[in-house]
Amino acid sequence: MDWKEEYKRKLVSAEEAVKIVKSGDRVALGGSTEEPQALTEALFARRDELKGVKIIDLCPMRDYAWSYVGYEESFEVELMCFAGPIARDRVNDRTTTFIPNTLVLTQKADERAGEGKVIDVDMVTVSPPDKQGFCCFGPELWWKKDWLAKARKVIAEVNSNMRWVCGPDTTIHVSEIDCFVEHTPAAISDEELPQRVAHIEDEVKRQKMIEYGLLILPEGRPRALELFEFFSVEQIDSLAQVMGWVPPRESREFEAIAGYVNLLVNSRDTVQIGIGLPSMFLPHFGCFADKEDLGYHGEIQARGVIMLVKEEQITGKYKTLHPNRYICNSFVGASPEEVDYATENSKFELHSACYTTDPRVVAMNDNMVTINNALSVDLTGQMNSETIFGSLLANGPGGLPELHLGALLSKGGRAITAMRSTVMGGTVSTIVPQFEPGTVVTVPRHYADYIVTEHGIAKLMNKNFRERAQELISVAHPDHRAELKREAKRLFWP
Repeated sequence: MDWKEEYKRKLVSAEEAVKIVKSGDRVALGGSTEEPQALTEALFARRDELKGVKIIDLCPMRDYAWSYVGYEESFEVELMCFAGPIARDRVNDRTTTFIPNTLVLTQKADERAGEGKVIDVDMVTVSPPDKQGFCCFGPELWWKKDWLAKARKVIAEVNSNMRWVCGPDTTIHVSEIDCFVEHTPAAISDEELPQRVAHIEDEVKRQKMIEYGLLILPEGRPRALELFEFFSVEQIDSLAQVMGWVPPRESREFEAIAGYVNLLVNSRDTVQIGIGLPSMFLPHFGCFADKEDLGYHGEIQARGVIMLVKEEQITGKYKTLHPNRYICNSFVGASPEEVDYATENSKFELHSACYTTDPRVVAMNDNMVTINNALSVDLTGQMNSETIFGSLLANGPGGLPELHLGALLSKGGRAITAMRSTVMGGTVSTIVPQFEPGTVVTVPRHYADYIVTEHGIAKLMNKNFRERAQELISVAHPDHRAELKREAKRLFWP
């Protein structure tokens, strides 16, 4: 059958498509931060007739009502690897549960008979088919192809605004999808943006939504405005900083951290840099200044890194894996200009998250340097990037532990953890004697390497407890060093 005829035959309404879902099914929402919209709304509309449907999500970017009180019999929600700004409260109030595996290991159980979690229905977003009948998964890839490959049934929501990107895991043929639903949220132009938020009564919030909305691609604005509307002004500002949309208030701290990171990076290294604070701003403040012929192999983007390809600072010329190619699994974190540049650009390849963060793959890059964040570090070198105030979830591990380990296993590799020495206006040290009960250890002390704050570089590899404590205290904020020294003496000396 001609693919065009097959596509036409499989094209249905969202309401018709979700009839595939039966009570007790496990339904995956696309394996990406880019979830279907019409399909999820149509599935939720069936809440009164469905029982025990298990929803699997990566990082919800809309306020779905699956976990609301009253729908417990209809839906049970679990998140994988990430929580994000929407779902963390749902995990902390226990209406949503969480799978804490890393990106690669979440898929490990599928290799074992009886241990994997079957996906009955996968709902995924794709582009319209090309001339050969292939749809593209777009710039937010993650697990889209992995989840689709193991699903019994696949429903694709076709978005005409979906960008075409390069890479071996970025396309799927019409013949591999059970049914299609066409739904394209209208892009919001700069001129239309003020009218789209005119109903927001809070003047400050309305202006913030316009200010930050202008920094997002027009096709991404509908989703962003939904997110902003759900947030307080403070949460919107916080998200803007984490995503790198606005310069940080603590510019001196970030400039100092970037300067120290720069000392640990060499020309011809292959680098990875994570999203969040402070790493998101380190390229802006010169962490790669004066470095030549860098390569890139990572997960997502710190704003400004993709433009280093255009400026020929990142060439990939000396990469030992995928030379001359920029490897990642998502353009999340990039600026609109960077996404425009990378779209349909063969210098950039998107691969599954199961590939890009696999430590065995990462380690195949000689001189691999990973740069990620921690919320806190204890005096033995344990790193926490997931929880605050003990056990309150801020986010999941994502690919951080695997990228970190891959760098350590790389010939000439280095694993850098960046952090500010204090939070909450300087009152709380991020370097602590011991973790509070419930604090998650994202990277165990066995894999501690370089810890960088605005006060310097702590070199922890192959150091004993006493040496590690001394290294970490030297990069702690001066106001907290005396207390840390007292606690270190109590913990590590007779």
